[in-house]
Amino acid sequence: MKRFLTTFCAVLLVAAAAFGQDAVKRYGIKSGEFKTETNMMGQKVTATTYFDQYGAVQLTKTKMSMMGVDLDMGTLMKDGKTYMINYGDKQVQEMPAQETINYMNLNDEAVKKYKVKSEGAEEVGGKSCLVFTMEVSERGQTAKARASVWEGIPMKTVTEVMGMSVTATVVELKEGPVDASLFELPQF
Repeated sequence: MKRFLTTFCAVLLVAAAAFGQDAVKRYGIKSGEFKTETNMMGQKVTATTYFDQYGAVQLTKTKMSMMGVDLDMGTLMKDGKTYMINYGDKQVQEMPAQETINYMNLNDEAVKKYKVKSEGAEEVGGKSCLVFTMEVSERGQTAKARASVWEGIPMKTVTEVMGMSVTATVVELKEGPVDASLFELPQF
């Protein structure tokens, strides 16, 4: 059961990260952090994302308890690589950078590949957001998503994946310097 939950959460973390990662300017803000609340399988999961260099480096930390299993995980993206971190089991898995959508620089190739469509605008958390729909295929799974984006940051996403609907909403956003040590790989 723990292995299933870990794999399921990893797919969701990668899918969520896929809506923002790119080696170039990802966000319209140099550095900061945002807290996201996600409704997943009837559970509320809170994740905090720290970023610097306009999103060229980013760490998302997630702690949750699901079906009696506690998970403490992270996704670190830097230097063209993605690191899946399991803090509880003290494991790090290095992966190549994921192919992703950069909302700050949507090009024709990404629009075609991910079937991106502009759906207008809406306000989320007091921010005027552009709304996009898209499809992302990762590891044999296809996720359909609707994202409300401000300054490249997905303020709200509704993702249909593995027969489930997952809603993630930014509930707190802080602009400003972030401790650089957050972006160092843990030494277990």
